[in-house]
Amino acid sequence: MGTVDCVVVGAGPAGLAASAALAAEGVEHVVLERGRVGESWRAHRWDSFRLNTPGSMNRLLGPLPDDEYTGRQDVVRRLDDVAGRCPVRAAVDVTGIAAHDGSLTLTTSDGPVHARSVVVATGAENVPRLPPVAHTVPRRIHQETGASYRNPGALPDGAVLVVGSGQTGAQIVEDLHAAGRRVLLSASPVGRLPTPYRGRPMIEWLREAGFFDQRPEDLPDRAMTRMPNPLLPPGGDHDLDLRRLAVDGVELVGRVTGASDGRLHVDRSVGDSVAFAEAFAERARSMADRAIERLGLDVAPAEPEEPIDHPVRDVDELDLRAEGITSVVWCTGMGGSHDWLPDDLLDGGVPRHSSGRSPLAGLWFVGLRWMVRRCSSNLVGMPGDAAATATAVSAHLAGRR
Repeated sequence: MGTVDCVVVGAGPAGLAASAALAAEGVEHVVLERGRVGESWRAHRWDSFRLNTPGSMNRLLGPLPDDEYTGRQDVVRRLDDVAGRCPVRAAVDVTGIAAHDGSLTLTTSDGPVHARSVVVATGAENVPRLPPVAHTVPRRIHQETGASYRNPGALPDGAVLVVGSGQTGAQIVEDLHAAGRRVLLSASPVGRLPTPYRGRPMIEWLREAGFFDQRPEDLPDRAMTRMPNPLLPPGGDHDLDLRRLAVDGVELVGRVTGASDGRLHVDRSVGDSVAFAEAFAERARSMADRAIERLGLDVAPAEPEEPIDHPVRDVDELDLRAEGITSVVWCTGMGGSHDWLPDDLLDGGVPRHSSGRSPLAGLWFVGLRWMVRRCSSNLVGMPGDAAATATAVSAHLAGRR
């Protein structure tokens, strides 16, 4: 391969969106993918996984019913369809990048590739983060991450402890509980989105309110960009409410802080996690109310939520054997696969950039969390960010010429 105008690294949704946008700009390019198209969606999603955004927000995947919450296998099939219209080269692993004579040279498993520009779309959340305590759990305990969990039947008989109540953890808890498993949930502070609300799924009101278009500079504290996304269940017909999970039989405990002698130490923060979720829920309702008022819509009035008397286990340790816990599923966050980039392009393992533009001339990112907007790492936001990036790439190439 000679020098190409642009190389896109990664053939997931962000990379395919970038490819389509570059094609629309008339930019010659190739997409390099180390595995298969949509590899993370094939390998890192559980069997019952469904998108938590409706079809109206997932046009990147092609035509979808507005209210469809697409399942994992259909997402993969649709990504394959999109990739069929893109210049994808699969099974090419990119392991390094360096500036050379005014161009960028990629080190790959297929030899060096020279490019006048590069768009990195290797994913923002596809590498599980494991806390150190995971390595001190007794060997007899079966351990999975949110990325490796598949279904309840793949776990040994016995109780399951799910650590982390973000999007992945909460949905896996529902999956396990629906299968009749005894589930303990180590809860963490994550916002709750009450849904449905005033006759529609809350996500529709938030979209009207501009929630997904918020930019980092719009936030009162940029540290908020590091918080987990608020819980959005697939379907829009119920919310992921820690209190209701507890009433239904899921046992809520605090955050895991350590391990010794077959016991996991937990703090007594579960009440604070529930309070955090409810405070966020109130802010979400207010945001929806303002959007409804601004649009002048005649919709159902808001109905106050009834208090839910929910049990919690206010304990400071869990004896794994006494509790009958045979499996732990760690849902403690995900990072991006950017370790192949030079250290000077990273800040704590996260790419340095300004709205997706790297400090290295000719290098851009797409698909990062909060890259431009709240939705930059979601299917709804990737096409817009990719279009802006493709325009910038085209201008860069024109300047070189």
